Amino acid sequence: MPGDSSQSLSENDGGLDTAALYYGPPSPEEITVAADPEAAPWPQTTVTDFRQVTVFGLHGGAGATTVASLFGDDAVDAGTGWPVAGGWARPLPTLQVLAVARTHYAGLAAAEAFTHQWAAGQLPSSTLLGLLLVDDGPTLADGQKKAVKRLARKVPRGAHLPWIEAWRHLPPDPGRLPRRLTKIIHAFRTPR
Repeated sequence: MPGDSSQSLSENDGGLDTAALYYGPPSPEEITVAADPEAAPWPQTTVTDFRQVTVFGLHGGAGATTVASLFGDDAVDAGTGWPVAGGWARPLPTLQVLAVARTHYAGLAAAEAFTHQWAAGQLPSSTLLGLLLVDDGPTLADGQKKAVKRLARKVPRGAHLPWIEAWRHLPPDPGRLPRRLTKIIHAFRTPR
């Protein structure tokens, strides 16, 4: 309802377990994955606004702008390209990057391609904090649930943001976030 300020998560968390965070390899150097010779290089975006967290969407409509707003002034939305630091500042900082994707087919496919390129060491110049998968609807099919768990474990930190009905009608209130989401945001602000 448009006047409702409730920001609770969907009751069953989309059918996933109660873990707010998943952990995977801390860097591509920790694993051996061959680059896909047929994959196009991930597009890059030059960022000159250096914040604690740089958020980017793996596809249009991923929810990166909303996710960046949850961090307040500590994050910037870099669009849909892999963020790399640019500008006149020297030395250039290493950006701490959070990737965001939806749980629909296109989002999961983009997350699959992205995590493979990251694991193959094809995304230099910035550090991947992790991947946040944002529900595309109130419930997930079994295949989506399995994909979320698998993808979340392919990166340093993976998290799942269940559907929040109130956000369809009102912007998120960073001061009144559900505990699970507060835990996720804190984890992405804290070095591993």
